[in-house]
Order: sequence, then structure tokens, then C-alpha cells
Amino acid sequence: MNEFKLNSANLQNGIYFLSQPKDNFESVYLKVREKENRIYTDDELANLPFASAQNPHKEEWKLRAKSYLRFANYLKLKKDTLNILDIGCGNGWFCGRLSKSFKHNFYCLDVNLTEMIQGIRVFNQEQIKFIYADIFTVNFTLEAFDLITINAAIQYFPDLKKLLNRLLILLANDGEIHVMDSPVYSEAEAIKAKQRTQNYYSSLGFPEMKEKYFHHTWNNFRGFNSKVLYNPLLPANRLKRIFRKDSSFPWIRVTN
Repeated sequence: MNEFKLNSANLQNGIYFLSQPKDNFESVYLKVREKENRIYTDDELANLPFASAQNPHKEEWKLRAKSYLRFANYLKLKKDTLNILDIGCGNGWFCGRLSKSFKHNFYCLDVNLTEMIQGIRVFNQEQIKFIYADIFTVNFTLEAFDLITINAAIQYFPDLKKLLNRLLILLANDGEIHVMDSPVYSEAEAIKAKQRTQNYYSSLGFPEMKEKYFHHTWNNFRGFNSKVLYNPLLPANRLKRIFRKDSSFPWIRVTN
């Protein structure tokens, strides 16, 4: 596929602004990230998901590295140059790491301006484009992307079915959506998880964040052409997880 073109008139300081900036999520999200010690130096960001010994979340990143490597190995099966849209990209580490091994066109989209600015500084290369946009209102060309990734981000969207339906119309023929490193619950688990989330954010001093974090269930994938590519509930994977050797989050592919 040809590279998806962005209008240079929308480019400001390395970011394509396709929506008007709003601060209805970013400020509280960044305060929580800081409280959690998840604001990383440029050097640390450049190496993710392979975290340094000093990273306070090194054990978590070991698991995320396994998810990344699974996806990277899957991507090796794709022979053509692809247009890849990363939804909820944050600081862009996922595409930044992929770009070291693949020559695809990466489009990193978020409404977190602060993290994207850092991403531009760290991953400043032609094949990566950072886009500030609301995915539901941005005027993208239909069937523009071969792959769309949502990496550790579905929990920040209130309506997962609405999101998937929106993304499906942006997929090229034989395109794929990949949902990774986000919790997916049974209906009973979701109720308990909501309470845990409320307690967690209250303990951090940001109870309002519970209104911006959503708990999606397997029912949200009903009616879609979906396949679980990594299932943490399989017996062999359950055994690995006893010793924290692999992710507890599924990897789900959705296609038209």
C-alpha cells in the first residue's frame, strides 16, 4: 500500500493536529502517571519495552516485552510495507521500537500532547508520524490502514464496540485490528475490577480518574470477527503466569 498522506498544513512542532487540543483527560492522567513513577527519562523511553534495572516497573515491562516480541514476530509474516495506526500511542514507545526492525509507515495517535512531545524528541524519524486527534471525529481516509494497534489503551475508551466499529471502516481490505496488553473481563470479574479501580485511584489521591477508566468484557467482542492470538487463560499460559513469566492480558485480532 502507498503511504497514507497527511497535510503538512496541520503540522506544528512535529505533531499533526487534526483535532483541537482539549485538556479533559491529559492533566489528571499525567498526574497519576507521575504518582505511579511512570514518567520516564528520554534514555529509558528509548529502550522500552526492555526496561533498565532502575525502572520501578521493570517486572511489569518484562511481561510487556513478551507481548511486544509476540507481535513483532507476527509482523515478520507481513511482506508488504504497511500503514500502521497506533491508537492511544502515549509516548510512542511501541512504534518507536517496531521502527528499529521494520520499514512500515507508523502513525501514532493520541490526545496526550505531553507524552507525544517526548515521543517526537526520542523517536524523531521520517517513518513515524505523531497525530493529535480524536479518533471518532478525525477525517481520515476510509480504508487507509493495514493494521491498527490498541496497546494498553482500550480501558480509556468508554464504548469499545463503538471504537471497534469506527476502526473497522478505516481498515484496508484484509486489514487487522490488534488489541493488546489491556484487561478483558468476564461480567462478574468486571464488577469486582471496578471496585478495585475506585479504591486504587482513591488511594493515589485522584478518585476522579475512576470516571476515565473503563472495564470491558468479552461480550464487547461479540458480533465482531475476532480471534484470540494469545490467551492467558490456557492451561500452559496459566502455569507460566504463576511465576510471572508472561502477560495476564489477551491479544485479540479483529478483522472485517
